[in-house]
Amino acid sequence: MFRKSRIKLIVLFIFIVNIPAGIFSQGVTATHTGYGFSVIPHVSFISSSTLQLYALSNDAFQRSQAEEISGGYGYGLSIRKNLFTEDLTFGISIENINIKDDALTQTFSNDSLTVRARVTEELSVIPVEFTGYFSLPQFADNLEIYLGGGIGVYFGDRVRTILNLQSKTISKKPGYSLVILSGMAYKFTKQFSGIFELKFREAEYTVKSEYSVSEIKINGNYYDLPQELYSSIFVDGLKVSLGISYNF
Repeated sequence: MFRKSRIKLIVLFIFIVNIPAGIFSQGVTATHTGYGFSVIPHVSFISSSTLQLYALSNDAFQRSQAEEISGGYGYGLSIRKNLFTEDLTFGISIENINIKDDALTQTFSNDSLTVRARVTEELSVIPVEFTGYFSLPQFADNLEIYLGGGIGVYFGDRVRTILNLQSKTISKKPGYSLVILSGMAYKFTKQFSGIFELKFREAEYTVKSEYSVSEIKINGNYYDLPQELYSSIFVDGLKVSLGISYNF
């Protein structure tokens, strides 16, 4: 499942970077002015994430188990620089994303009983992405449409809470992903533009955590609780961003 997602991103990236350069040589009303810099604060919504529960398990069935986590929100800042031509821009962005889903459940069993307990997953992610942007031919005097692609590194954490029992993080490992995006910039004035952007990425990172106890008490009965958790997190849903660009 996760390998297929990575392949799709690679195919999209190859498609974008191989668009003939001639399409971008046509006249475009560039968003950038002066020195060709843009500073863009933005807010974003991420549609969903995927949690691979037992990433290091020796059992193939366990490794395939995953939870779909609802979307979350974030905010960030991008800095972009127009280089070489008016149609080509490079940039770096950093975000802070928080995702919380308290509608999950986990099944526990002992010799005679099986119960489901409410689970809350909380993810915090800091993506740092390096991206190139290519402007398409002019649509309107104040409107710029662009495509982009690049690479990102993703730092994150994860806390899983079952009833009142919360996991504790032992270690975290960042991951990498290709980034594919499209967007538009509407120029209000020479210095200010409104930005709307759609972004696709896998945004993987891993977290090792543990519970302080090996059993959990539910309705007066005790159930075994796996103490150590080693999970891969994929913030792989569609990202929708709105921002204001200051161009100078």
